[in-house]
Amino acid sequence: MEIKIEPRERITVAEIIGNIDSATSPQAQEKLMPLANNKCCLALDLTNCKYVSSAGLRVLLMLAKQFTAQGSTLALAGLCDEVRDVMDMTGFINFFKLYDSIDDVLNSI
Repeated sequence: MEIKIEPRERITVAEIIGNIDSATSPQAQEKLMPLANNKCCLALDLTNCKYVSSAGLRVLLMLAKQFTAQGSTLALAGLCDEVRDVMDMTGFINFFKLYDSIDDVLNSI
């Protein structure tokens, strides 16, 4: 898994390339948690992430809680059907603002 972080306009975009699973979730947590600071907006671009395990869902939930506690915004963009289905079945989908693309996130914020 690779995470590319790029400031864009009014948000920070973190593109996740590869799967978020038990092997890669510690790396994801280490790179993404520090991005939760007061009043920031982080958009996770999951276009190139085709699988999220329970360990990956845990990291996403921790991020959502941290961003909410900081008064920050966390958005997920580009979820494939498989990841969206897993998040829907587990109820995790309710914790996030979902967008089809990063451009949609930029247009809404």
